[in-house]
Amino acid sequence: MRTVYGPVPSWRFGVSLGIDVIAGPKTCTFDCIYCQLGRTEVCREALLSRDECVKPEDVERCLLDYLDRVETESLDVVTFSGRGEPTLNPMLGEIAEVVRSVLGSRIPLVLLTNSSLLHLSTVREGARSFDVVCAKLDAGDDRTHKLINRPCGGGRGVRAIVESLRSFAEEFSGDFMVQTMFLRTSYGLTNCEGEAFEKLVEAIARISPRVVQVDTPYRPGGEEFVLPLDLEELGRVGRELEARLPRCEIWTLGVHDRRKRARWKSRGELIEVCLELLERRPCRPLDVADSLGVDVRTSIELLKSLEEDSLIEKREVRGEAYYSVKRWRNARSSRRA
Repeated sequence: MRTVYGPVPSWRFGVSLGIDVIAGPKTCTFDCIYCQLGRTEVCREALLSRDECVKPEDVERCLLDYLDRVETESLDVVTFSGRGEPTLNPMLGEIAEVVRSVLGSRIPLVLLTNSSLLHLSTVREGARSFDVVCAKLDAGDDRTHKLINRPCGGGRGVRAIVESLRSFAEEFSGDFMVQTMFLRTSYGLTNCEGEAFEKLVEAIARISPRVVQVDTPYRPGGEEFVLPLDLEELGRVGRELEARLPRCEIWTLGVHDRRKRARWKSRGELIEVCLELLERRPCRPLDVADSLGVDVRTSIELLKSLEEDSLIEKREVRGEAYYSVKRWRNARSSRRA
């Protein structure tokens, strides 16, 4: 599996080139109920060994190949994310520096993390190599955290996570953001109202990030009982946070979207580029078109061909078609890596 993928149209950051420093089976410290990649295949509580990880030279080689084909002027950010928690890779900071040496300083490097390992000094050192750190926080109390994020081995308590985020925010010279997935479930669990919401707002206020990203799990892949908020309700949550967190800038899905289209010099094999994207996230035909820089008709034809070849599968979510690679192909790719 390639370590560079996309570019991906991101509602938060515009055109984002993805760097996957796990690039094997889904390996994470959490098994979140809403994850677009489905269940965690390798649950970890401690850092991976260097031998288990994507290495700086792997990323450099793949990145140079991508830059022969992608118009770098169309990239807004490079985002470290993929098939697991990137801070599990002990070479994260080294990889960030390699990417920066190839791309220069014009394009910001963004780290997406689930916040579970930022208490470790080695992880904090690696995270300081980024221009933007976007840390996830879905709960302000232990019960909600365990039900939504399902930390491996029980994990650390929310209070400890919040304190590590607050401490990192104070020492980090870059742009520190918090992302929250607001959701409901068919059995009554939610973090968008009641005591769970109050505790979450208190936790975010204590961290005091520059930006709070208000999101909801609209892509398929998570548990069937997870229910995303509609854009009207999500907007209500965003307005409530604006009133309660005056020191934070609030970005809300559906209100502050920054979607743009990638531009390519030459795409090479569209099929492989598309499959690499769909191995990281379920996408609509429009998402694939924006990522590949093609028209929607071409995107639909490509996806139909891949579906007929049994390489990808389609799921209808709220009247929209999302495509992702079939699980057996993910397993085969993991064994190859």
